[in-house]
Amino acid sequence: MKKFFKYIFLRLIILVITLVLLDVLYTGIYTRKKGIRNKVEFISQKNKKEYDYIFLGSSRVEYHVDTDLINVGSDVRSLNMGVSGQNLSETFLLLQLMWSKGFTASKIFIQLDESDLSPRKEKSFIGASYFMPYIHIKAVDEHLKKYDEDFFIDTKIPFFRYMKYGYKIGYRELALKLGNKVRKKKFFIGLKSVLKDHNAKYIFKEKYHESLLTEIRFFANQNNFEVVFFTSPYYNPQKTKKYKEFARKNNIIQYVDSISNPNYFKDSDHLNFKGAKLFTKMLIRDFDLNN
Repeated sequence: MKKFFKYIFLRLIILVITLVLLDVLYTGIYTRKKGIRNKVEFISQKNKKEYDYIFLGSSRVEYHVDTDLINVGSDVRSLNMGVSGQNLSETFLLLQLMWSKGFTASKIFIQLDESDLSPRKEKSFIGASYFMPYIHIKAVDEHLKKYDEDFFIDTKIPFFRYMKYGYKIGYRELALKLGNKVRKKKFFIGLKSVLKDHNAKYIFKEKYHESLLTEIRFFANQNNFEVVFFTSPYYNPQKTKKYKEFARKNNIIQYVDSISNPNYFKDSDHLNFKGAKLFTKMLIRDFDLNN
C-alpha cells in the first residue's frame, strides 16, 4: 500500500510540473512571439498609435463598420476593433488596454448589443478567451475577478485556461502562431451570405441597466476623449419600445430598425458585406466622419 501511495504521489508531482511548464510555454509564446492572430495580440504588440476614430464592440462592429470607406480619400485614420463574441465588459477591458499601451483617438465609438445591457454581470466565453494569456496584467486580473464565476480555476490552476478555452487559445491556435500564420484579413470582416428567411426576427429582452455605461463615460472623461454609444441594425427587431426609451435616456444613437431590406442581412442580427457598406455610409453621414 505504501508503494501504491508513493506511486500516486510521484505521478501527481509529475502532472503538476508538466502543467506548470506547459502554462509557461503557452503564455510565453502568446505574449512574446511576434505575429498578430487577433486584436488583443494587436494591442499587446503595438504602442502609441494615434487615430481619429476607433470602433469597439462585438461582431456587430467587426462585420458592420467598413473603416476603409471612412479612411479613403481623406486624412482620417479609423480602426475597427470589434471582436466577435465579445460583450460590453470585455469591450471596456479592450479599451483600457489600448489606452494603457498609448493608443489614442479623439472619438471612440462603442456599439451596444441590446444583450450587453443586461443587469447580470458575466463574462463572454469566446470574448474572454482572447485575454486569458494576459492574466498577469492588472486590468485583466481585475476584470476576471469581477465577471468570472470560475476566477480561481481559470487563473490559479496551471494550464487549465488553455484547456478550457482551447477553441480560441488551444493547441491548434498555438501551432498556427508558431507557423507564422498571421491574420491576413483586415480588421473589418464583411459577411457574404444573404438572409434567406424573410420571416426571421430579433426579439429584444426588455431589461436594461446603465451602470457599465457610466463607468465607461467616467473613463472617457478621465482620459479626455469623446465616447459615442450606438446600436447597429437588426433585421425585423421586435419589442424595441423599452430599448428605444432606454437609448434616448442614455444618449445611445440607435439604428436598430434603420435597415429593413433582407438583402442587406446575413442573419437577424448581422449585416452582410453590402449592408455593412450601407450602414458605414450612414455613420459617415451622421457623424461627418470623412472630415
